[in-house]
Amino acid sequence: MFPTAEFPTVAAAIQDGIDRQLHTGVQIYVSLGNSIVLDSAIGNAAPDRPITTSTLMPWRSAGKPLTAFLIMQLIEAQCLKLSTRLPELLPEFDDTDKADVTVFDLLTHQSGFPQTETGWPHCSWQESIRNIRNSPRQLEIGTAAYHPQSSWFLLGEILRRLDHAPQTSEFNGISRQRLLNPLHLQNTRCGLEPDEAILLADRMPVIWERDKGKLVESNYGRIPWTTQASPGASFRGPVRELGQFYEMLLRGGRTSSGERLLAADLVEQMVERHRIGEFDQTLQHKVDFGLGVVCNSNRYGAESVPYGFGQYCSEASYGHGGAQCSMGFCDSARQLVVAWAANGFCGEGMHQRRNRTINNAIYADLGFV
Repeated sequence: MFPTAEFPTVAAAIQDGIDRQLHTGVQIYVSLGNSIVLDSAIGNAAPDRPITTSTLMPWRSAGKPLTAFLIMQLIEAQCLKLSTRLPELLPEFDDTDKADVTVFDLLTHQSGFPQTETGWPHCSWQESIRNIRNSPRQLEIGTAAYHPQSSWFLLGEILRRLDHAPQTSEFNGISRQRLLNPLHLQNTRCGLEPDEAILLADRMPVIWERDKGKLVESNYGRIPWTTQASPGASFRGPVRELGQFYEMLLRGGRTSSGERLLAADLVEQMVERHRIGEFDQTLQHKVDFGLGVVCNSNRYGAESVPYGFGQYCSEASYGHGGAQCSMGFCDSARQLVVAWAANGFCGEGMHQRRNRTINNAIYADLGFV
């Protein structure tokens, strides 16, 4: 049961989206000072099935910080540096127009090939890597332009090649061993095994898209979208587990039991601003980035910045949204973690308004307005 009395503004915002057919259900998690204050859901996952806190929601790009965190672990292990050039890790890129791209460029969306089609989810992982290699850059290296998928496949391939344990040779296995299992995020995956997708079908929501003002079923909730791994687009699980990832960052890279997954100074480096004041050619707005995370960019227009964290978040907030469906962020000044996901891809304009409305409602109900 959703605690409407404690979170009336949040409940109203989510229900308004249901009434306007932006989604049929939303899952939401909020913690304050590492104490859970909201872990609930409103609406239906499917026409005959309510959404619950265990529903496996799509995170889409909200999962990018997990991949970035895995790269930061490699930096701590001295396997690479932010300045490391792509061919030093993936030699087949040495004779391409991407030879001077660095790990820093990949993490800050300045690699110059944001529009490259990877072929996901209809291509194999290796075909996607070849597609990126063989497709020309669209922009100069160093140009601010958000990469929905392309550079994230290269980060995933770097992780895959530098991981020498045979049992974790694939990206999903690496993410589970290095991050998900130590954090006890047992329900999160980056690409399900085909038999898992069938077995877990009743725990996954129907994904909807808007067409002529109505919701129609999207392919995104079906195989191969659910089974083909994409390091920047295919993490899915209960949003409480996305929230628990941000709680670990808030603790300086330590799990709730005290196990260190990353040095605190590297967590700080990950979430601080590295790309500042640049107009993003993809997002068509000035947006600041850390290493795989978006930094609060309200300074460039709180009502217009895409995938922001709401008008009331502190300057130190960081996180990442998922295309037309999800949000995860940490407001470190308030020790606040927020994660939510909807099962409706309602179009960019409507989603941006939904995103601002839900995030603002959380702050209002917590008394931060």
